[in-house]
Amino acid sequence: MDGRRQLGAKMDNVWMIATFVLLLILLIIMIYHIYFRINIKNITKQLEEIMNITDTNSLLTVVAKQSDIADLVNIINNMVRDIRQSRIQINRLNRNFRKTITNISHDLRTPLTTAGGYVQMLQESITDEERQEYTTIILERQNMVKILLEQLFEYVRIESGEIHYEHVSIDAKKVLIDTLTMYYDDFNNKGQEPTVQLPEGPCIIRGDEQGLKRIFSNILFNAIVHGNGEYHFEVQESGDCYTIVFSNGSEPMTSEDLDYIFDRFYTKDQSRNKKTTGLGLAIAKEITKRLGGTIEAYYNNGRFQVEISFPVVEG
Repeated sequence: MDGRRQLGAKMDNVWMIATFVLLLILLIIMIYHIYFRINIKNITKQLEEIMNITDTNSLLTVVAKQSDIADLVNIINNMVRDIRQSRIQINRLNRNFRKTITNISHDLRTPLTTAGGYVQMLQESITDEERQEYTTIILERQNMVKILLEQLFEYVRIESGEIHYEHVSIDAKKVLIDTLTMYYDDFNNKGQEPTVQLPEGPCIIRGDEQGLKRIFSNILFNAIVHGNGEYHFEVQESGDCYTIVFSNGSEPMTSEDLDYIFDRFYTKDQSRNKKTTGLGLAIAKEITKRLGGTIEAYYNNGRFQVEISFPVVEG
């Protein structure tokens, strides 16, 4: 009997210990659960505050030492950063879109309004000389609208990847000479004879002839419209690339002008009275990028300069 009583007492002790341990584990789990929920609520509250404030750089903070909570907070913070960058980009795109629409509207409205005014004048009693003058102005304004629409359509096609450029061996020097010839009358009308400096041999690069001709044409047109003479064009060979330099006298330019010179619709002439859409250099930059080249603009001592570089193709 004594042995059974001792065994029974031992079993009671074991059950008591087991019960205590189970209760202790349950208590720890409950404490951990409560602590976990408190941290989750804190994180949720912080996240709501951060997402409701648009001009804050705050991120989630957590004092919990659990690695799973810390990992969760890191992931959420990365997502918050991405969302902020997306918001910034969307706002920038919206501003650019509104500015683009404004510029397009202005560039279309101005020549059309002018042409409309001269059409009304043609309906009045005027001399043959005046009729010829007004007709010439109307055709000129019509051509401005045509150029804008063509450049706008071309820019959209380039950005969307609809236009595909070849990457074959071509002579950049020959393309430059051919393009310069196209603008001979324009330079002659301004009473300017550009100086041209070219290497003796061919300048072989990998690209697309029509694309390269478009680049050169847009830069030359920009120089003729905005330049103040003293035109100088040359091809330099430095190391493993050819650099085509377009240089001309220019009105004073700021660093801001240079920063935005290749942006679409940007023009230093804020009144936008000159015959330019602000798309020419933007198109030149896009094509240059797609042909694997680089394009930069500089201003120094009264001269504006555009430099385009392409890798040399070994013969």
